[in-house]
Amino acid sequence: MVDSQGNPLAITCCRANHHDQKFALKTVDQITVKGKIRRPKRLGTDKGYDDDVFRKELRKRNIKPCLVRRKNNKKNITKQELREKKYCRQRWKVERSINWLNNNRRVDRFMEKKTLTYQGFCRLMFIKYYLKKLSK
Repeated sequence: MVDSQGNPLAITCCRANHHDQKFALKTVDQITVKGKIRRPKRLGTDKGYDDDVFRKELRKRNIKPCLVRRKNNKKNITKQELREKKYCRQRWKVERSINWLNNNRRVDRFMEKKTLTYQGFCRLMFIKYYLKKLSK
């Protein structure tokens, strides 16, 4: 999960044979600032997360869902959802952040056998990213 500027906030690693939607809410719940759980105001995702149950869970957490709808799911679109649609167009920032993470040679997902090791290296890359950002 990254913020609107592409800065990494949280990461959850899981098996490849599970859908990301199962772990998206766990990732949202991991965002902490000074030991307190923080939640984003809105969450923009791609078509893979288009599900009414996922929308309800986000609303329970007071997060406005900005989910891109699939072509076969155009019913019951609210005016609020149409207004929030513009935030989904910035997905390239997420892709850029993931590519930045994979540019670090040690954090190649095929090199690590254990998920915890990979997740630890990802967190080290977050620290490196923010230290570089603070030194500017």
